[in-house]
Amino acid sequence: MTVDYLSTLNSKGSGLNVTQLVDSIVNAEIEPAKALINDKSSANDLSISEIALLRSRMNSTQNVLEGAGDGGLFSVQSASTAIGVSVTDPQALTESITGIEVQQLASAQVLEFTGYSSKDATLNAGTLSIDTGTWDSGTFTATSGGSTRTVTLSATTTLAELATSLDALSGVSAQVLDKGDGTFSLSVSSALGAANALQITASGGAPTDFDTTDGSNQVSAAANAQIVMNGITVERASNTVSDLIAGVELNLTGVTTGAQNISVSKDEDTAKAELRALVDQINTLRGFLDTATARGINGAKAGPLAGDAGIAAIQRELAALTTAPLTGFGDTPVYLAEIGVRTELDGSLSVDEDKLSQTLDNRPELFQAVFRSSASMSASNLGISFGLSAEPPEGAYDFVYDSGDDTATLNGETLSSRTNADGQQEFYRLTGDFNSVTIKVLEGSAQSATAYVGVSLVDKMNRYLTEVLGTKGDISTKETYFNEKSGEYTEALADLDTRAEVLEARELKRFTQMEQAVTQLKSTGEYITSMMDAWNKED
Repeated sequence: MTVDYLSTLNSKGSGLNVTQLVDSIVNAEIEPAKALINDKSSANDLSISEIALLRSRMNSTQNVLEGAGDGGLFSVQSASTAIGVSVTDPQALTESITGIEVQQLASAQVLEFTGYSSKDATLNAGTLSIDTGTWDSGTFTATSGGSTRTVTLSATTTLAELATSLDALSGVSAQVLDKGDGTFSLSVSSALGAANALQITASGGAPTDFDTTDGSNQVSAAANAQIVMNGITVERASNTVSDLIAGVELNLTGVTTGAQNISVSKDEDTAKAELRALVDQINTLRGFLDTATARGINGAKAGPLAGDAGIAAIQRELAALTTAPLTGFGDTPVYLAEIGVRTELDGSLSVDEDKLSQTLDNRPELFQAVFRSSASMSASNLGISFGLSAEPPEGAYDFVYDSGDDTATLNGETLSSRTNADGQQEFYRLTGDFNSVTIKVLEGSAQSATAYVGVSLVDKMNRYLTEVLGTKGDISTKETYFNEKSGEYTEALADLDTRAEVLEARELKRFTQMEQAVTQLKSTGEYITSMMDAWNKED
């Protein structure tokens, strides 16, 4: 109970409980506004909590996606540590056991030019001509259609500068080595493979020490990898071989004793379990969004994020990811329904076990599209790859090669050309949609073909969630919005408290003035009454 000290001390006043009266006036004006703001603040706090839960659920889904399908439908294993294996095209995998024997690794030709006093030793002026080709029994045969590269020496050119000039040539590596005995050597290496050996011709006064036309200065010869596959001997210019087992790349690191089995096996039970786990995770996230955005129709309680357009857009996008076709896995799109994943009337997903079994038996490549992205070429002598951080657009694109000027385009975008360390021609791009793409000529000559870029359902969802959860994503934007609203409500309540203090002071002042007036009137009345009583006594 509020004590009205003003009225208690001023017994000649109005007798009203002024403090209580002022409190009532202030509360009548301030409390309804406070109640409205507190209601909005409580709803906003609930939205903040719900957004935090949504972020947590999305993070959990991402964690599942990052490990989803690690085993895949097929398991690829090597019986030897000298033969590493990796999957390059999940769509091309089939059950198989292949015997691989590595009799010889591909190697580069290594040349050594010795007897220099320092890396800064100067050389005679002249010209060095470098050709690429094959050495056989001391006879060099230049590559048909190949071009001769030249390095010009001046009277001031040093050994280190020559190494730099040679190293800049495609298919050539060079460096100056300190032998440790007071002398220096120039080491020159070719690309891997017998057809990538070098011949250096000195002319115009250049040091004849650098002339290898007689087969001199060779430390080791260029050679192809020699592989026996299921009893058939083959050679490859590189120790990275991707054209022997469909969908599998072999990384040769050593010679083996006899044939080693490379097995590609199917594990349907694990594959089914992985698909069920993925569907359950998607349904869990979807169910949370449905509850959070529920409209509250027919007396039901509305969700904390009901009517939020941004969250509704996320809900629609996630639903679209599971209904849209997966492209880039061949000439026809892949639908989840073909695999055995159905969309129910309420939007949830379910697994048709019979359909799934049929798919795994007859069209396993469809199942692979759910878990593993892939990039492949329609021409078997071409390979395609992207950098680890690349996110190329899905679809089928025209790779057009012009043999006239040895140029190529991908989906109309011009590609640059180079020869890799294994002597293989590559076409690549460093900007645009196809940033970090590399199309490699594995054997033979380049040709026009179709490039297939397939983005799996798992990777599409992962990319979307990464975008949504990012610092500039929709979830972060919502968190910022609700936190700003929370600050606004706190400021509004503080403003009402300040307004209440001003209102209280104003009303107290008014009632104080009233009390003073009443007191004065009473005092005047008492004085008049006293005078009249005195007059009556005199009469």
